[in-house]
Amino acid sequence: MMLRNEEGYNDPTADGVLQEMARKEREKTLGRIKIAVHMARDLFGWFGFEIEERIVLRDKQTGKIWR
Repeated sequence: MMLRNEEGYNDPTADGVLQEMARKEREKTLGRIKIAVHMARDLFGWFGFEIEERIVLRDKQTGKIWR
């Protein structure tokens, strides 16, 4: 669904900017998750364990759950 301006018309410029901002934030968060999971795997590996199942994370700032 496209963002609409005050007069009710589609506003592709504003919509594109907001979508790009959301994409960049998502990529930033996924980068943090990738680093955290890599570190967790290494840590457990040092103690002789492997992660077998899915890791579920909740972002403390946004409350979003990543599965």
